[in-house]
Amino acid sequence: MVSGVGVSIRGAGRKWPIARARGLMNRPGMPTAAARAAARPADGELLADGDDLEHARALVSGIFVEHRVRGLEAAASRPINIRYCQLDSVALCHFDYGRGVEIHPDPFEEFYLLLAPLSGAAQIRSGAAHHVGSVGSALVLPADEEVSMLWSQQTRKLVLQINRRKLTEKLEAHLGRSLPRSPRFDLAARDLGSETPLVRHAIDGLCALSLMPRGPGRDLMCAAHEDALYTSLLWSHPSDYSAAIRDGAISSACPRSVRRAEAYIEAHLSEPFSIDDVARAAEVSTRALFESFRQFRDLSPMKYVRFRRLQAARDILLRSGPEERVADVAARLGFGHLGRFASDYARRFGETPSETLRKANS
Repeated sequence: MVSGVGVSIRGAGRKWPIARARGLMNRPGMPTAAARAAARPADGELLADGDDLEHARALVSGIFVEHRVRGLEAAASRPINIRYCQLDSVALCHFDYGRGVEIHPDPFEEFYLLLAPLSGAAQIRSGAAHHVGSVGSALVLPADEEVSMLWSQQTRKLVLQINRRKLTEKLEAHLGRSLPRSPRFDLAARDLGSETPLVRHAIDGLCALSLMPRGPGRDLMCAAHEDALYTSLLWSHPSDYSAAIRDGAISSACPRSVRRAEAYIEAHLSEPFSIDDVARAAEVSTRALFESFRQFRDLSPMKYVRFRRLQAARDILLRSGPEERVADVAARLGFGHLGRFASDYARRFGETPSETLRKANS
């Protein structure tokens, strides 16, 4: 027991009382291995239980992101129980707050959260969207938008923390090109049994692996099952890239104005230019250029410029010798604020510009 607080943190040797898991094994639509994982902590898992909601919040903030949580009942019906297991690029977490809670997390930025209720129900809001997740379904929370959640008193939930960069790289490999941004999944819940059975099987495999001791065998199988999760999510959970995924590429049927604009941008990446310059090169008005880029590239022309300059900076750094300086590369490509450049670069590529440079010269 941690001194002075009502939450204890225990190692993998302590089993979660099996009585608390009773009834989860046969929930319709839920992976059987998920229920087994709910009954026994896995190697490397963080287990928190007790009645101190604020201490539990601090633990979860350290693993995920800073957030606010408020209990909806005066007293809990059972102890808090939160357990966590990091695999490779996916982590599994079992949540049971023992009461209804209202949760307001900061944007996740670097990951998505897939929520699969084991019992109870959860209301999720993001912007104007409002959906309810119940047993047998899964929701994917956005990485870069604010969300709020209401979990009922009986809610026990399996949460998968999914690496945003890894999933985007998987999509890029399928489409055969770099993408300016990560996919945005439809927030609506999907039935794991009838609508996304491949996602269910991937979750089942990862839950089973979480019960195995760490070692080369588990690491190898983790990579395969995580790849299956990424593929099944991209193919079966609707997103703004679903049409491109079915077609195998971003649509090539875009107007010549977009192609002329992209050619101009590529030829002038290291030079200062304005949106008016791009519109003149594309032979359209700035308004028509914005509309075409939003329709066929799903982003504004200047966001496309920033995306291409970040990619160009990475290409230069990967080819550079030890004498190259990150600040010089950033300035060469028109990034006036070095700190913002480094932050955007790290968000896009999962490493800082300096780390890329060191990697190129190692």
